[in-house]
Amino acid sequence: MSNLTKRILSAIVGLALVISILVYGSTWLWKSVILILAIIGFYEFFHNMVKNRFPKYKDLTFIGVIFGALISFMLLFFPESKYLSVIPTFLFLGSSLYFLFYFKSMKTVIERMGYLLIGVLYVSFTLPYIGLIVDYPVLGINGKYLLALIFTITWGNDTFAYTFGRLFGKHKLYEKMSPNKTIEGSIGGILGGIGLAILIKTFLLTNISYIDIILVSILAGALGQMGDLVESMFKRFFEIKDSGVFLPGHGGVLDRFDSVMFNAPFIYFYFLLTNGGIF
Repeated sequence: MSNLTKRILSAIVGLALVISILVYGSTWLWKSVILILAIIGFYEFFHNMVKNRFPKYKDLTFIGVIFGALISFMLLFFPESKYLSVIPTFLFLGSSLYFLFYFKSMKTVIERMGYLLIGVLYVSFTLPYIGLIVDYPVLGINGKYLLALIFTITWGNDTFAYTFGRLFGKHKLYEKMSPNKTIEGSIGGILGGIGLAILIKTFLLTNISYIDIILVSILAGALGQMGDLVESMFKRFFEIKDSGVFLPGHGGVLDRFDSVMFNAPFIYFYFLLTNGGIF
């Protein structure tokens, strides 16, 4: 089976599962799915990335998954809890105590702690927003439709960027991080994302202005591309091609959701700020 065939089949199956859960499942079920994806993401970062380049840091997999899963669980299922403010404190104190009493070498303890904090922060403070957004707190905005907007902008951006890049790409976007991406592809991706987002607004998010949709599409599209470059940065540093094999033909969870992990929090807070959901 060719890689393209694997990509198409896994995309169809994945999309069918997502739609089924959103249409027929509960909010709790969707958040549980995102929590599972987050746990897989932590495993990919600490086991497939960090341990791949630094085998002596293999203990970070267990502690990283535990810390990350607890924080993600709190963010997903208790987003209005007054105790959320202690998460950064818990993360820093917990990791500090862990390395204080369980270290291999004083020469590497700070470096190990840095990898732990980066991995937990990278996944737990981005991916859960894909779950939070279905239970959106802004009156009049359907969270499931907003989720459709996020994925439409992201996947539309990817598709059009690839197409425009192949057809018109001449100038490299950021060759050190991703040698195949071009400025022409980047612009085409953002334009394609805008066009598809306008369709979502017209048929689903009718109470959101076209100005908001266009602005969100531009910024979220750009952030999504940066998220992809950040993931490429991690993979180049840790010397791996894919973060995992979760989706045949697509790589791991971090490979597939890297763009959404950057633009989902932005879209979540954009409409909170512009629709009085915070103040």
